[in-house]
Amino acid sequence: MTKTLVSFTLDNLGDAADLYRGNIVAPRPKGANYALETGVPALLEMYARHRIPLTYFVEGWSADHYPDLVRDFASRGIHIGMHGWQHEIWHLLDDAEAEELLLRAHKSLTATLGQAPTTFRAPGGKTTAHTQKVLAQLGYRVDASYQDSAQPSRAAGELVNVPYQWQGVDATHWLWHKRSPAEALAQWRQAIEQSVLAATPLVFIFHSHVMGMQNERIAAGNDLIETVLADERLQVVPLTAIRETIA
Repeated sequence: MTKTLVSFTLDNLGDAADLYRGNIVAPRPKGANYALETGVPALLEMYARHRIPLTYFVEGWSADHYPDLVRDFASRGIHIGMHGWQHEIWHLLDDAEAEELLLRAHKSLTATLGQAPTTFRAPGGKTTAHTQKVLAQLGYRVDASYQDSAQPSRAAGELVNVPYQWQGVDATHWLWHKRSPAEALAQWRQAIEQSVLAATPLVFIFHSHVMGMQNERIAAGNDLIETVLADERLQVVPLTAIRETIA
């Protein structure tokens, strides 16, 4: 029996998005950045406890401002992807601005990690054709942005779409629809059944400021992971492994 592939990912690190949106005017001081200092460790502990292979999509700005932290993630075996420069609404950027920010973020992450990233996810959801052209030129192999179809597909050059659906995103349930942890868990279990039926991979996206700040939400995430691991129809894999299903 061919198993349904499941991958777990994290998006957004630190103050990049809040600075871009104007929610704050300067990075939060040490001791006041609860998502970074409390949420991130809580989620990483949860994944590590279950030995989940993890991809963390980090903004270029965050690579510049938290380089030791990003390098620590990589040293733990976490795959680091690029998530724009400062969590822009990516599909609303014009081509020139998107290209400039891609190159800036790529340079920052390469300098921080000592090697070039090869995985990208558009902040805000959707990628663009020009973005994919530039990513292919830079040697990226995975664009993990939103697509209407959950089925992986070839993009440009060696670049492959490994998409997600909104049902797998924590913010969908807790920020947009104001669901309880139990309701979110029910939605995730429904997504599992839909993916098995459609024979498509399933990608989950969590955020430290959404998922990692409340014990009830962390417990729901833990229950989800245990559900996935106990289901013989499913196989947890790194996000990059889903790319390899494309002939």
